[in-house]
Amino acid sequence: MNIPRPPEAFSSQSRLGGSIETYPLRKGRRWASLVMVLVLLAGSASVKAYGLYLAYLGWKRYGAAVVGEALFWPLVVAAGLFLLSLIFAGSAYANWVKVILLYRDGFAYKDRRGLHLWRWRDVTALRMAAIRHDVFGIHTGTIHTYTIENRNGNRLVLNDGFSRVEELAQVIEEKTFPILFEQAAQQYNAGQTLTFGPLWVDKAGIQISGKNYAWDEIQLVTVQRGYLRIARKDGGLFGGAKIAVAGIPNLRVLLSIIRQMASVKIE
Repeated sequence: MNIPRPPEAFSSQSRLGGSIETYPLRKGRRWASLVMVLVLLAGSASVKAYGLYLAYLGWKRYGAAVVGEALFWPLVVAAGLFLLSLIFAGSAYANWVKVILLYRDGFAYKDRRGLHLWRWRDVTALRMAAIRHDVFGIHTGTIHTYTIENRNGNRLVLNDGFSRVEELAQVIEEKTFPILFEQAAQQYNAGQTLTFGPLWVDKAGIQISGKNYAWDEIQLVTVQRGYLRIARKDGGLFGGAKIAVAGIPNLRVLLSIIRQMASVKIE
C-alpha cells in the first residue's frame, strides 16, 4: 500500500508506532464554510446598501425624520448576517487543520488546540450511529456519527466531515474490540455487572429500561434499523424491549457476550 507522507505536525510522532493512513477533513467541508462567509458578507453589505438607498429616498421625499425608521430593519438584518458570517469564519478556522493519522498502536488527532494521541488500549467506549434518510421511499443518504472516549474522560466525535469516516471507524473498532472484549469477559466471568450505557448485563441476564430479562427467558436479540430488540420466549404485546443502538457503547462487545447465552440476529 502506498503510504502518503504524514502532515508536518505528525512528522516527529513515533510513540504510536509506524503510520498507516491519513484521514483529513473533506475539502468540501473546509471550503464550504469559507464560501458561506463570503455569501453572508455579501448579503450583509447588500442589505445595508439597500437600507441606505431607502433612507436616501425617504430623506429626499419626507426629510430627515424618516431616515432612522428606514434604516432600522435593514441594519438589523445586515448585522445578523454579519454575525452569522463570523460564526462560519470561526468554523472554517477551527476545521482547516483537522486531520487524523492512523498508527499501529493508536491514532493522532490534530486540531487548533494541538496534537492529541489516542492509544488503542486507552479507548474505553465507541458509539456508532448511522441515521438513514429516505424521501418518498428513496434513499437520499446516511449521516454517520462516531463517538470515542478514553480513560482520561476525553471524547472525540467523528462524522462525515472526515474523508472515509466509515472506514476509519471500522479500523478503530477492529483495533479496540479485542482489548475491550477481553476486559468485559474477565469482568463477566468474575460475576460483575457490565454497563453498556442504559443496558446492563450479568450472569443472570439483561436489564434494560428498568426491566430484567433472564437468559433462559430470552428467545432472540436482534439489531435492526438502528434498534436493539429483545424478544422473550413467552411473547405477548409486552414480551420484549428495544433501545436505540446509538446510545449503546461498545455494541460489538455487548453482542459478543450475548451470543454466548442467547441467539443474536443482525440485519
